[in-house]
Amino acid sequence: MRTAVLALVVLLLGLGTAAPAGAVAAGCGPASVAVADRTLYEGTPGLGEPNPAYTTFAFTVSVTAAAGCTPTGSVSYKTEDATPGATSPADYVPVAGQLSWAGDAGSRTVAVQVVKDAAGEPNEPFLLHLVNPVGLVLADDLAAGGILDDDGLGGPPVVVSTDGGKICWRVCTVGVGLGGPAGAPVTVHYRTLPLGTGEPAYVPVKDATVTIPPGASGGGAVVELLDGKQGESRFVLELFSTSAGKLGNARTEVTIKPGG
Repeated sequence: MRTAVLALVVLLLGLGTAAPAGAVAAGCGPASVAVADRTLYEGTPGLGEPNPAYTTFAFTVSVTAAAGCTPTGSVSYKTEDATPGATSPADYVPVAGQLSWAGDAGSRTVAVQVVKDAAGEPNEPFLLHLVNPVGLVLADDLAAGGILDDDGLGGPPVVVSTDGGKICWRVCTVGVGLGGPAGAPVTVHYRTLPLGTGEPAYVPVKDATVTIPPGASGGGAVVELLDGKQGESRFVLELFSTSAGKLGNARTEVTIKPGG
């Protein structure tokens, strides 16, 4: 009898149904919403890239609700030129839209396309602005998109190069350097090219990446070696498609020695 009564109450009063968009659960205040800054190198167009080419700035928008509560609501966003700073559409593609939450606390991403070029220019910001919250409160409504020059005017030019000749035994990691600390993450792709006609003593690489984090001056391109191979084996490690600056010494010859 009690179960039947509860079922009737739920049916008549709508208990347990989803709250309308923007509504806040009883006893819970509005969740707060914030957007985080994003700084990246502008990027230089590479061979074969379309014109124009872009670097994607992905801004994270997060919500924070009280313990036991979930966020429900929406917020709009729009890009704005900074003064002084980047201007659209010459430096970036303007965007505007809306983000919403309906009981989940996951972050959202706003992607802004920044135009790559090969001209030296000052570092320049643009802005991403959160506006018109519904069911939410703004904790941090403004984020800076920091566009770092990688062509030599806003700081040292970014030149991505491999180390010189390399000899490997048990493991093979080829150094990839910038010549100075990175101001933002730098990602570069690499692959192996065979030398000679013998059976390789390594696992060929078609497309892998090295990411050099901010503050670091280099990283390592890893090539897996095969056990039990006899005799020397050689290959070329080649860099391609860097996310910033240009390629310097893009190739290095690697020799694999047996044993060791």
